[in-house]
Amino acid sequence: MMAQRYSDETKAAVMAALLTGQSVSSVAKEYAIPRGTVAGWSAKVNDAGVSAVSNTKKEEIGDLLIAYLRASLAALKVQVEHFSDKAWLTRQTASDLAVLHGVQTDKAIRLLEALASAGEEAAA
Repeated sequence: MMAQRYSDETKAAVMAALLTGQSVSSVAKEYAIPRGTVAGWSAKVNDAGVSAVSNTKKEEIGDLLIAYLRASLAALKVQVEHFSDKAWLTRQTASDLAVLHGVQTDKAIRLLEALASAGEEAAA
């Protein structure tokens, strides 16, 4: 039997749920993913040192991650819709297109900085 492949969005949502302190079993049940698979992903999170972050920080980071992923997905859906419209695409300046991607990149960097900062505070 071939292993089930999960989208990056699903993996990120599972990781975010784990970061908020939900148990592996509850997350596995919520997303209908085998417990062993979620446990493996959880181990990767713990190996990365994220487990040292307080539960409050985990919830805040998880909320930020979920909000970021939702915003990114919405932005990507809009981009796909517009980019398939060649007339719309040709009306955009390079600056406008850069903004679409720059906002997402900025949010990702800020989220990673918050995660690193929270990990350093927990280790201190």
